[in-house]
Amino acid sequence: MAGPDAGRAERTDGPEHYRLIVVGAGFAGASAVRDLRSDGFAPDETLLIDAFSQYTYRPLIHEVASGSLSPKSVLSRNAALCRGRARFLQAHVAELSPKLRRLRTGDGAQFSYDYLVLATGASPARPPEEFAGHFQLFWSLDDALKLRSELARVWEAATAPEGLVDKADSTVAIVGGGTTGVELACEVGALFRELRRRSGPARRPASGRPRVVLLEGSERLMGWLDPYFHRTALRRLGELGVEVRLSALVEEAGPAEVVLPDGPLAARTKVWAAGLAVGGLASGLPGERDSSGRLRVTRHLTVPDHPEIYVIGDASVHEDRRHGPLPPTASVAVQQGPFVARDLARRAAGRRERPGYEHFDRGYVVGLGPGDAVAEALGRKFSGRAAHALYRSVLLFYLRGRERRALALADWSLGRLGRLGFRGQSSVIRGS
Repeated sequence: MAGPDAGRAERTDGPEHYRLIVVGAGFAGASAVRDLRSDGFAPDETLLIDAFSQYTYRPLIHEVASGSLSPKSVLSRNAALCRGRARFLQAHVAELSPKLRRLRTGDGAQFSYDYLVLATGASPARPPEEFAGHFQLFWSLDDALKLRSELARVWEAATAPEGLVDKADSTVAIVGGGTTGVELACEVGALFRELRRRSGPARRPASGRPRVVLLEGSERLMGWLDPYFHRTALRRLGELGVEVRLSALVEEAGPAEVVLPDGPLAARTKVWAAGLAVGGLASGLPGERDSSGRLRVTRHLTVPDHPEIYVIGDASVHEDRRHGPLPPTASVAVQQGPFVARDLARRAAGRRERPGYEHFDRGYVVGLGPGDAVAEALGRKFSGRAAHALYRSVLLFYLRGRERRALALADWSLGRLGRLGFRGQSSVIRGS
């Protein structure tokens, strides 16, 4: 039987055939397409499929929620990524048949492939079903815009005359002390601090309002990172007026409260930012998985029983010989995509020698609100403005397109004029 490197599968009258199909236009999938060699995979032989016509740059949506960035700054067209590299199809892939090397989209279209790259990522872990309806998720641009409206409502409630303020209406509870929860809590804390500073005496809320509470079920924030990140984040959150409760597992929730082991917390605005879940196409593939459902892949980032299928990004876990199981981060995804492109080029050229994937630890950086961040890079741990400059530089580097980078820079520059969608003393500071 011919192996996966024997060339194009036999054409049939049924499905449309591509030599390579990439599913998912996030960090991993986009970097794979961007690094493909045209002499191995011509644009008309390569297809990128994604459920959305536009890609949302998720690392910056917390700044959309806080009014620091406009939605346009974090959106880019997937078709533009493919120009000169691949064809693009906006569709949901409903079914994958690895044995037949075929997939079917939600509208019934069928495609066959020689090689398949699954970069479908992960989705947010949801709250327990019994109280899921009382939380909003924080994952998409729509989530960020919804939260921005909620935060504006919280601010209005907090600035009501003394005696008319409802504790639940003026409190924001964020569940999840990972990087997403920490960055969001810092942004929200900084937002309310800025609005308080800009407000006149008649509109300035009393001390302690609005209230922002970050809830983490374990004993440490961002537990998979060095303890330095936890200590630095705790200090910064305290400076921004954010309360942090550790070992605070949510037991129940209602419309205006979160029930914790030490009692109820009054909060009408409740955000769930805890954990990831893997589903979709990758979940149906054979193989071992870790506790979060990520598929264990080979040293070439392929499925053990299907070497023609690569699974990269958040949907998979690779056991690196130096770093152990790699976490589901953008830093990993943007290295795996180019590796797959190089490995495909070797296979297309018929090379037998194929080195496995080796991760280069570039370090990590986490934003802690305007002008601050915490980082570990080149063997150094540091925070403050230098870390924030690194943070912004990394974000801009991976933000797609010059126009989006220019928009983000313009929004950040205009930040001194106020926040998008929030009111100061009597008028909107900046338009939405």
